[in-house]
Amino acid sequence: MATPPAFKITNIGVDSVRRRLLIDWADGQHARFPYIWLRHAQFFPLMGRPEQAGANDYLLPEEPASLSIEATAVEAAELVIQWAHDGSTTRHCLDALHDACLANAGRQQRRHQPVPWRSDAANRFQWFDATDLEQPACRLEVLAHLRDYGIALLRNLSAEPGTLNNVARHFGPVRQTHFGSLFDIRSRPQDRLGTGQAIGATASNSQAPHTDEGWRHGPPGINLFHCLKAHPGGGGASIFVDGIGAANALRDSDPDAFELLSTVPLLFVAERNPQERFRSRARVIALDSEGQVRGIRITDRTLPALDLPLELIEPAYRAIGRFYRLLLAPERIFERLLKPGELVVFDNHRVLHGRRAFDPEAGERWLQQLSVDREEFQSLFRQLAEAEGRTDLAHWDQDAGALSQN
Repeated sequence: MATPPAFKITNIGVDSVRRRLLIDWADGQHARFPYIWLRHAQFFPLMGRPEQAGANDYLLPEEPASLSIEATAVEAAELVIQWAHDGSTTRHCLDALHDACLANAGRQQRRHQPVPWRSDAANRFQWFDATDLEQPACRLEVLAHLRDYGIALLRNLSAEPGTLNNVARHFGPVRQTHFGSLFDIRSRPQDRLGTGQAIGATASNSQAPHTDEGWRHGPPGINLFHCLKAHPGGGGASIFVDGIGAANALRDSDPDAFELLSTVPLLFVAERNPQERFRSRARVIALDSEGQVRGIRITDRTLPALDLPLELIEPAYRAIGRFYRLLLAPERIFERLLKPGELVVFDNHRVLHGRRAFDPEAGERWLQQLSVDREEFQSLFRQLAEAEGRTDLAHWDQDAGALSQN
């Protein structure tokens, strides 16, 4: 016996001039569906029906003006449409049809809205226990926090090297690059170079907040930083900043700077050794199709002298400076001296990270890092939400203005 639909239709109308099906629902929603959209739905499993293999080699719909409807009917939990132009029939699940409302309000409900934060809020974030990852419902809570705030904090992990590989599976497949998969952020007195200073992540100097590897067309998505040894002198604290919150503040305080950084691609370069010849042009602030901030790409260490038209040079430097002043504002910086067994997971397309300086002669500081691709995390999150019966989480859209599309 078919499951009764959660949503019921009170009226169906046909607008043959504009080729739209008009549906009024019992909950007060008024939906309008173009004929061409309904025809496409028969080929694509958006409506909850599996694609019929072999039904058509070409799965996109016909010319919109050629379509016409002869009759409609509701049968059990489905809307049945008889098409006049070709005599075919399509069936549409009522509940899925209701959820697919094309009005702006309905579309916005399907889109995830990140929650901006400052340091005062971050200092109150819940620290999850590592054992939470082994229970699906608890793991979903951790992943949802990461989705909403761009950061999740875990404690009580083992401080043994390599622990991170096992933890990462809860967030997605480990990403492999020319760095390998697992990377040591380790600074010891014996690692110092003849110049008296190590390089990159193993250095002991402070690092301004930045996103990782902006010189890639597709930068790392979800970063995991696991502390194995804290610096005994108390230095080397990790710092994190919500780039989306800062970008929204820039839009409010300096619209011209925001406009430039969200429309003009800048050149990012990594050519620090013979194994690196990376270059990518991309916007600092990535917007989605609705104009909302969805991603950040910025670092002072791989942004060379600007290669832009002459008239944009000064405005671009001014815009970068205004943005960095917001990013470096004390009220935006979440600072934590990580302890052994603590883990920070964060969205590298949103949350900037850096560190405070420390004395490498005073002892060792050791973190291990790896990353998973953002879309893999999002897919895993949806699978878990669906398995836990959380359809409100499983069907969200992430039109992220993904940095790989920026």
